Amino acid sequence: MKNLWAGQPTEEKQKEALALMLTEKSHPILKNIRKQLLLEISSWLVILCVYYSMFDGQMRPWIANGVFIMSMVQAIAFNISGYLVARNLIHGDNLVTSLSGYLISLKRFKWTSLFSRMIFMGGMLFFFLYGLDMDIRRVLAVGFIVVVSAGQLWFLHSQWSLKIDKLTSLQTNLVDTNNR
Repeated sequence: MKNLWAGQPTEEKQKEALALMLTEKSHPILKNIRKQLLLEISSWLVILCVYYSMFDGQMRPWIANGVFIMSMVQAIAFNISGYLVARNLIHGDNLVTSLSGYLISLKRFKWTSLFSRMIFMGGMLFFFLYGLDMDIRRVLAVGFIVVVSAGQLWFLHSQWSLKIDKLTSLQTNLVDTNNR
């Protein structure tokens, strides 16, 4: 199999064609991330525009409205920062150095992601529960929401850990291959 692979003729790409493939506008993964980013930001902005009348924002004090707005704004900022992290993948002059720098930024982004999700969930709970009379049924509903939110945070943490562990394994394999 290895000999067949080595014997296959490869077409040479021009440096300009390779550079064009790696530009931000034509990169297929970044295009998909941009589409998702625009959809999510548009959704958050629509919610921000209608929350005051749709979710009875006018009946809540300014602190509850402020928490709601700030949790939405931080969700938007987090989405933009995620795009910036995905856009800047090269952190060195070779693959091992670049992967090492990317892993550091990915680990930092993992914790930012988890913290951002906690702020968003807490802000939403604060806004929607502010001023409600809590009976046993509502306490159970809030408990269920908290359990589901904690499950989502655990799942998000495990997905990030899995991704980071795969890249760490790849980095280890690259270093081992270079040292042979």
